[in-house]
Amino acid sequence: MRASIGRGILFAERHQRLEQKIALYREPKSRTEIERTQVERFNRLWARCLTQVPFYRSWRQEHALPTSIDRPSDLRYFPKIDKELLISRSAEVFAGASTKRAYSTGGSTGQPTRFPRGKGETTDRWVNNYLGRAWWDIRPLEPQVLLWGHAHLFGGGLRGRLARAQRAGADRLLNIVRLNAYDLSEPALQAHYEVIRDRNPTSLVGYTSAIFKLARYIDRKGLDLGDTSRLRAVILSAETASDADLATIERVFGARAVIEYGAAETGLMAMSQGQPRAIQVLWDSFICLVSDDGSLAVTTLDDRLFPLINYAIGDCVEAVDAASGNALQFRSILGRQQEIVQVASAQGILDLSPILPVHILKNHPGIVGVQFRQERSDALHIYVQADHELDLDGVSRFFVRELRKDHPDLRADSITFHQVEKQARTRAGKHALFVS
Repeated sequence: MRASIGRGILFAERHQRLEQKIALYREPKSRTEIERTQVERFNRLWARCLTQVPFYRSWRQEHALPTSIDRPSDLRYFPKIDKELLISRSAEVFAGASTKRAYSTGGSTGQPTRFPRGKGETTDRWVNNYLGRAWWDIRPLEPQVLLWGHAHLFGGGLRGRLARAQRAGADRLLNIVRLNAYDLSEPALQAHYEVIRDRNPTSLVGYTSAIFKLARYIDRKGLDLGDTSRLRAVILSAETASDADLATIERVFGARAVIEYGAAETGLMAMSQGQPRAIQVLWDSFICLVSDDGSLAVTTLDDRLFPLINYAIGDCVEAVDAASGNALQFRSILGRQQEIVQVASAQGILDLSPILPVHILKNHPGIVGVQFRQERSDALHIYVQADHELDLDGVSRFFVRELRKDHPDLRADSITFHQVEKQARTRAGKHALFVS
């Protein structure tokens, strides 16, 4: 009772903001209306940057940038900023801001990066999260199971213990049960299954790879999830989701698989609406410009201490609703811009998106994880994790047969398979698609 009263007082303003945002998206908007809103929000934000944010005052002078834009696509003419640039100019980035209050990337693909964080920004992130969940009839404070990580980032000693205690308290307040996504051994998977069965949450949220492995375990063991009548969506986050992932997860859990796209430095940027591959951009909070090669640059529109303007986030996406690069919807998140796998063919070297081989292999019975090591441009090592001992020659024949449907000149001898018990993870706890 006391916890319920506390939640009501704490979240009253947030709920009001959320209802306003849900109403904004409830009525269909034309692209003209959406882009008018984006331009108005950006111009207000940019005016503040030019008077209050030292980095952007310098940035404008260095590049002779305009004081306003007429359309979102005008941001293509702003120089892109990226993590390396912000690290090199961190003194300007944090000028007038506390270095103790910051967003931090995990450093899974390079040097960790820190971004100033304002006091009120947590509310904007919370509202965006629950706008996306509202599209699947998931309300704040309903029971949620989170298959996640990050406990190791708290560190040790007294500070680490305090951080863990704060996280545990926040989870209780938010009605979240947090499961360890780092431990996916069979005893851990059995324990995770039992929590979900007994909890009967309205949403299951987690790393794509972790939820997929849990689904495969439940399916292989023939386990009964019991009453899952409250489960409205399985929300896949932080990692690319293949069609094989989506199909298995939906079949096992009996709920729609939902793709959530965001980053540590931005919060939630887009989420499935209506069906998994219709990934709707939160257009009043972000402008998402997609280049011809699929690389994504993001501009934040919410009130942030340090806005990100034409920020090269490092991901590639498949846009399905873009005009002059301004995307309002994605079909899929393809991953890091630099992530390709190379195999030999009779005609030379094939550059492939890793999504294709992952999709093929996850359709092979028993395989629950796939990682790559590129030794040379004509030598690809593929590490597979499975729930039983594999016939790797059989896996290789299956893989080559399927891949040759799209690439008939593939040289099979350029690919070597290995079976592993565990797969490497990034510092942030995500499944590492590439290993050294």
